[in-house]
Amino acid sequence: MTVSTVVEAPAERVWELVGDFHALGEWHPHLPASRLGNELTGNAIGAVRVFELPDGVVLHETLLAYDDEARAYTYSFPDGTFHFDRYRATLRVTPVTELGAGFVEWSVTYDIEGEHRKESTERVHGVFTTGLAALRERFAD
Repeated sequence: MTVSTVVEAPAERVWELVGDFHALGEWHPHLPASRLGNELTGNAIGAVRVFELPDGVVLHETLLAYDDEARAYTYSFPDGTFHFDRYRATLRVTPVTELGAGFVEWSVTYDIEGEHRKESTERVHGVFTTGLAALRERFAD
């Protein structure tokens, strides 16, 4: 699944905000600020961010890949979280040079049992869509 949008700001400016693995809760309206889940800080591969969600769920996400030049990072969470296995999400910002804007793409791959597919997929789609809408609004004139 992939969700994307165009943000009316240069890709570099958008990346300054979204490129910090630990800052997701600062710009996503439905996620609280995260706390460190291990001794790794910043965008170090293996860093863990921990979200304590309003419904009581504690979510641990691990940074798997980070490429500042390509403005992209990939993260995962443990198998079984929200019924997902092999969950891998990538957040990427690329320039739309003609518009001086940023194209933001949030994609994910995973395995999931059929009985949980609809509910869990809708949950992730909602998180991605809400986050990208908040980015658009944050950079709107």
